[in-house]
Amino acid sequence: MIDIHDPAPYNRLMPKVRVGQIELFYQEGGHCEPVVWIHGLGIDHRVWTLQMPLFTQHFRCLAFDNRDTGQSDRTPSSYTIKTMADDALRLMDALAIDKAHVVGLSMGGAIAQELAIAHPTRIKRLVLVSTYTSSDRRGADVLNSFVLMRARFSREEYARATSPWVFTYQNYRIPGLVELAITRFLEDPYFIPADVYAHQVEAAMSHFAEDRLSRIAAPTLIVAGDEDIMTPMRFARTLHQQIPGARLAVIQGGGHALILTHAEEFNQLVLSFLKEP
Repeated sequence: MIDIHDPAPYNRLMPKVRVGQIELFYQEGGHCEPVVWIHGLGIDHRVWTLQMPLFTQHFRCLAFDNRDTGQSDRTPSSYTIKTMADDALRLMDALAIDKAHVVGLSMGGAIAQELAIAHPTRIKRLVLVSTYTSSDRRGADVLNSFVLMRARFSREEYARATSPWVFTYQNYRIPGLVELAITRFLEDPYFIPADVYAHQVEAAMSHFAEDRLSRIAAPTLIVAGDEDIMTPMRFARTLHQQIPGARLAVIQGGGHALILTHAEEFNQLVLSFLKEP
């Protein structure tokens, strides 16, 4: 069973850093080379729970809550993926991180792409997980349907309606896995209300990098699940083709939640990549 909200072995302080007009919540632990972990839409830094016990043994891990999520400040106006990439860069500046490995999940992968394109000297190695290269009509319709459900459904109805986008058929066959994820969602003290979630979706749909991916200079690993229907394999193939020298690792049976359901395989792939000279 997977507890997606168990405390990770960071330091136990609850720090925030001001970046522009807002404050971002972050946690860090470990030592040596820094790794910045950027989460996806509608979640927060706790999604990396199954990664931190291993990676903090080898790296200085910095995980933070994007604006409008977790314990970071809410933003009254609209923003874009570029805005959130600027947030991440300012957080690195505030913590005196000149250069880091960056791991981005889903929308966090879009943020990581923007960082790597705009600030190539700040990225050592790049890991793009279950992510996309641009918004399209299908993706926009999916995310807009999530916004409508967030506004009209109960929290449990929303969780059950969206879980099939995150978990695969095989995931549903693991006793208790999906029910546990739903329970944690219902218990989340930092649940994002519909209007705030709509801002996140608007930002997610602002991303378009397909004409700029060739500018990414950092060694790049793309990790995708072959059964991910949220960010299908066509995005991973485009990233692989367009980013110079990029590697593609496909996790068989993996869906959008592969960092949870295939944590051991994912962790070993990423650890080996980040530890290369």
